[in-house]
Amino acid sequence: MCGRYFFDLESELLQNYYREAQKKQPEQAAKLAAGEIFPSNLVVTLRKKEENNLTPEIMKWGFTGFKKGQLMINARAETVEEKKTFHQPFLQNRCVFPMGGFYEWNEEKDKFMFSNKEKIVYIGGFYRSHHDEKTAESIIMTTEPNRTVAPIHDRMPLVLTEEQIEPWVTDISFARKIITQQMPELVMEKV
Repeated sequence: MCGRYFFDLESELLQNYYREAQKKQPEQAAKLAAGEIFPSNLVVTLRKKEENNLTPEIMKWGFTGFKKGQLMINARAETVEEKKTFHQPFLQNRCVFPMGGFYEWNEEKDKFMFSNKEKIVYIGGFYRSHHDEKTAESIIMTTEPNRTVAPIHDRMPLVLTEEQIEPWVTDISFARKIITQQMPELVMEKV
């Protein structure tokens, strides 16, 4: 389960996404999170919009739940289409979370970061919009862990390569296929 991640403003590409999202949504710009990202933060995501271009947008990380104070931050790949809350957003509104890496904790509460070292990590997710809210809510897809993550946690985010971003966002057949595949290897470091 991905419960926190790192949005590194030292990265030129992440910094560009951040600034572009702020320009598009100036009313949310001051609240946009960077550094260590927590559930319920306003975050940068990538999605298709007008002219079919992939664009950075500000979204809240987490779907408001049915109970007061409940926030759903992850959706399991294995059951995403079975869950009423997730089914339509997964089919129609997929997005990507760009980041420097994500965190997981082992049973001893040691914190580990998983990254691509020099590259951006792209995580698949989806979003929903409510008519009465200015900001969409987004959620991260999780799947079976790869060899790197398995010793630390029994779930991991859906990691996409740069080439997989566009088909993830635009092609439901591709999305259905990729959520069942083994995730690429990452670099793990204790933090």
